[in-house]
This record gives sequence, C-alpha cells and structure tokens, in this order.
Amino acid sequence: MSISGSRRRAASALITAGAAAVAMLALAVPAGASTGTQEISPEQAGYTATGAQFQEVDATIYLRNPDQYSSEVSGYSHSVQLWSADRVAVAGVAASTSGSGYTPFATVYDRSTHTVLASDPNAEICDEHDNCTTTIGAFAAGDTVTLKLIYFPRDGILAFSVHDNNTRLTFLNEPAYPAAGESFTQARVGTEFGPDPWTAPSSYTPPANPLKVAAYNNVALTSYSGHIAALWSWWVHHKLLANTGQQTGHDWVAVPADLTSGGASFQTSFVPLSGQAPNQPARP
Repeated sequence: MSISGSRRRAASALITAGAAAVAMLALAVPAGASTGTQEISPEQAGYTATGAQFQEVDATIYLRNPDQYSSEVSGYSHSVQLWSADRVAVAGVAASTSGSGYTPFATVYDRSTHTVLASDPNAEICDEHDNCTTTIGAFAAGDTVTLKLIYFPRDGILAFSVHDNNTRLTFLNEPAYPAAGESFTQARVGTEFGPDPWTAPSSYTPPANPLKVAAYNNVALTSYSGHIAALWSWWVHHKLLANTGQQTGHDWVAVPADLTSGGASFQTSFVPLSGQAPNQPARP
C-alpha cells in the first residue's frame, strides 16, 4: 500500500484533528492511569509506554535554537518510536549544535543487532498541494513540528511523517515501509543525544544550572484496538532518564519533568553539574 496524494491530504488533516482529540483527552486524568518504574536509557530522556500494542505515536515539538546547547552536546534529536521484539522504528528531527536547522529523519533498526535496516525509506518532502521532492531539506529553528509514526497491522506497513506546522511541508514515506507481522509493545517520545537508541553521546558537559531542552505537547498513542489516549491511560507509562553509564561522575545527561495536560505534555532538561549524583539525579 502506498500513500497517495489524497492520503497525504488526509494525513495532514489528521494531524490537526489528532491535536484537538488530545486536547479533549487532557481535560482529566483517567481513573485507570498507570505509572511504572522509571527506566534508564544511555541516550534518551522522555517517556516510554508499555502494556499494550501500539500502532501509532504522535507528538508536537517547538524547535528551539540548537546552538544554545553547543557547550553541552554536539547534537541531539527529538523523536517518536515504536519497539517490537525484533524492530525499532524511529521518526524525528535531528540538529547539530553548530548549526541552526533540523533535519527530518526516519530509521528502522534490528533490535537485536542494532543494525540499520532502513534509513529514510522512500522518503520525500511534500507541500500542502502535493508537490513532492526526494531532496530532503531542513526545518528552521522557531518552527513547530508534529512527529507521527503509524503501523498498519492489517496491511503490515509502517508510515512516518514530520509535518512543519509553519511552512506546511511534510516529510513522509511513499510507499510505506513493509513490516508484516509486527507487534509493537513499546512506544517512546523524547530527546535523544546518541547516534542510535543504544549508544551514549560521545561527550556531555553539564551546564551550571538546569537547562530546558524541549517541551513536548499533544502526545498521543493509539493501540491496535483503536484506543486513543495520552501517556496517562490504562497502559503503563515510565519516565526515561538519559545516563551514559560511563562512570565519569557526569553520567546524567537529561531527565523529563512530570507529565502535565492530562499526560499529553512534558519537558526535558539537561542535568546540571549540581544535579549529578551516583544513583539518582537531583530534580531540575
């Protein structure tokens, strides 16, 4: 199955509709919301959801000027992810802190070997009139983008999109990536500092004071059964803390703040020098 011009327009409309749906879901915390234990990642700070089969994960992010973080890291990215037993799918935007723009990307990994199975498969940039090009440019700092990763279990295909809400340009794959028989039992949203989900950043210099990296909004998950909710729901959500594990004394890279807006919003922040501790980072 491919994403036709009409489906591109439909996908753009769903971005707006999805944000409105999440806003309605965020009015109250579901009674059955389940909080799990926090987890450690060598390179990502954010949230992970488990306890369901996830066919879609969405988030909206404001693109802050990356060069303001050049003293801390050489680069970072914002992403949404789906994890199965054998694959990890990632869609997001990446920035070098020596530059000023964000490059959209999509990657599919083998979960066991960590090898790249596909990098930007069938990717193109399309405007709102369905004029498309395979030349992938960058999105500007100051823009707001919506990240979307969708798996269609019946068709066995994986689709991604990064939509710039300012320019109305969309990075997507046409046709969709074949991935038959997958059961994605984990969804992630957050800020990445390493080259892949298993590798720590090459270096990290803690700031003197807590420093916000990103604010995620309109976070929404969809189960295989069609249930749509934010991170607060009957599935289990966990904080994901970035720790390099290099035992240098400056291991804590970044952490997420508590969820707000009914589980649809959170921020990530660098852990400052004063917040470094052997077992648990001090709260930003």
